Amino acid sequence: MFTKAINDLTRGLSLYKVWTYQAWHDMSAKYKRTILGSLWIAGSMVTMSLVLSVVFGALLGQDLHTVMPNIMGGILCWGLAAFMLVEGPDIFMNAGVVIKSHAYPFSYYVFEAAARSFMIFLNNLVVFFIALALLGKLAVPHWTFVPGLAIVFVSMFTWGSVISLVSARFRDLRFMIPHLAQILYFLTPIMWRVEDISSENKARLADLNPFYGLIEVLRAPLLGHEPPQLCWVLALGTMGVGVILWLLVFGAFRKRIPFWV
Repeated sequence: MFTKAINDLTRGLSLYKVWTYQAWHDMSAKYKRTILGSLWIAGSMVTMSLVLSVVFGALLGQDLHTVMPNIMGGILCWGLAAFMLVEGPDIFMNAGVVIKSHAYPFSYYVFEAAARSFMIFLNNLVVFFIALALLGKLAVPHWTFVPGLAIVFVSMFTWGSVISLVSARFRDLRFMIPHLAQILYFLTPIMWRVEDISSENKARLADLNPFYGLIEVLRAPLLGHEPPQLCWVLALGTMGVGVILWLLVFGAFRKRIPFWV
C-alpha cells in the first residue's frame, strides 16, 4: 500500500516540467489581454490588507506602520497554509475529465494545483516587499523561511491529496470545507496578534490552531524574525499527521479516484 503511494509520488515528481508549465499557463491565461496582468492578484491582497489595517489598527490603537505588515504577511501566507481547505476539495473533481482519459499519476494534479498557489504566492511576495519598503519596515528575511516553506509545501501536498480524495467520495465536503476555511480565517492570528490578547483562554485559540503554526513559520521570517518555538511544533505536527494520513488514505484508495470523479 505504501509502495504504491510512493511510486505515484515519484512519477508525479518526474513530471515537474509538465505541471509547472500547466500551472503557469493557467495563472497567466486568466489575465490575458488585461493591462495589469497578474498584478490584479497582488492588488486584491494590498487592498484587503489596507482596509483591514485601518479598521483593526483603530480597534487595537495601533498605527498603520505597525499593524499593516503583520496583516499583509498573514494574508500572503494564508494563501499557502489554507491551500488544503480552499483548493483541496476540488482538485480531483476539477480534473475528472483528464483523470478518466489520461494515465497521469494522481499526485500530478495535486502538484499542479500547489504549484499554481505557489506562483501566486511569489507574485504577491514581490508586492509585499515593496509595501514593506514604503512603510519603512523592510527587513532581511530570516533564514528559517526556507525550512518553513518546505514544511508548508509538504503539508499542502499531503493534506491537499487526502482532502481532495475524501471530497471526491463524499461530495458534501466540497461545500462544507470552504465554509470551515472562512471560520478558521478569523480564528487564526492574521488580522490580530497573539500578544495583543490579554485573556489566556482567548490566546489558546492560537496555541491550538495548526494554521497559526503554518502561517507564522513563513510570516515571521519574512518580517525578519525567528518564529516562536510553539509555531514550529504546530507546523511540524501538522506536516507529520498529514504524511501519515497521506500514506494510509492515498495509498489505500487512490485507485478509486477515477470512479468517484
